[in-house]
Amino acid sequence: MNNETSCTSLNRGWTEFMSRTPATIAVETSILLLIGLVAIGGNLLVVLSIYRNPSLRTITNYFVLSLAVSDILYPVSVISITVVASIRGRSSVGSHVCGFQAIFSSSLVVVSVNTITLMAINRFVRVCKPQKYKKIFHRKTSITMIGAVWIASFTGMTLINSMGVSVYSRLSPYKIMCVFAYYDNKKPRIIISNLPHVFCLFLPFTIIVYCYFKVFKKIREHKRNVAPSNQGRLGTSVQEIKVTWVLFTMLVGYCLTWVLVLGVLLASSISCRYEYQLPREIHMIVTYGIASGSILNPIIYGVFNMAFRLEYKRILIQWYSCT
Repeated sequence: MNNETSCTSLNRGWTEFMSRTPATIAVETSILLLIGLVAIGGNLLVVLSIYRNPSLRTITNYFVLSLAVSDILYPVSVISITVVASIRGRSSVGSHVCGFQAIFSSSLVVVSVNTITLMAINRFVRVCKPQKYKKIFHRKTSITMIGAVWIASFTGMTLINSMGVSVYSRLSPYKIMCVFAYYDNKKPRIIISNLPHVFCLFLPFTIIVYCYFKVFKKIREHKRNVAPSNQGRLGTSVQEIKVTWVLFTMLVGYCLTWVLVLGVLLASSISCRYEYQLPREIHMIVTYGIASGSILNPIIYGVFNMAFRLEYKRILIQWYSCT
């Protein structure tokens, strides 16, 4: 796709963006604000629950805590910029702010993906290799893993997206988000440049699928062959099975959220023609979808985990009594 077509795509996008009716601006901004507020409030409940209740400070919940922190940072640092851009228009986002949003949003996505991968590995070891669990997953090693994920994700995404001279960040009028674009629109270069991003998603996904396949296979065999009185011996107690199902439900939620997001992103990246042929409402699936991933954690734990649900109630009752 040549530069002339790319410019045409952007011009059409900006024309649609700047000509939005007040009603459209109000609806799009309100949805983003609602998602952001629910994400911040819900994930703060998760953080406070773990902080207040010592029984919730388990190894598994360290990873839940990491995911909650990333889900708080996303609306604070990413959605907030999109909301301002939605209200004020193109001139509200400078080049430095745009670059920050593009790198920060992609880094937080990678943090979430890698954290969910660590959760899957944690479940695999706990259920399938229980004799090795305490050696691999204890407080110090778990915190080290979480720290490594954060450092590697931000460092890696910054290097991948900033070191190439043909890459720059720009505000997408279709998604009201800053994205990475290419000065050179030749497909081979774009494909090669996107390979690290694909690898960052494909490898964790492969690990997650393998771990949960082994975990549920082990649980099925255990239920069939082992008497209920011996359930605790193989790391597949009733409680551990419940924890596994909650984490798996979270994974399914993230996958469902990302199916349409990746579909739109792939269509847009393969050809600039698709970018301006798709309606704005379709492009906004990316913005809403990524943002919605931030609210899954507190909702799933509030619905499926009794200890978290009770702690939510205590926090909300105490907050209400103080107001």
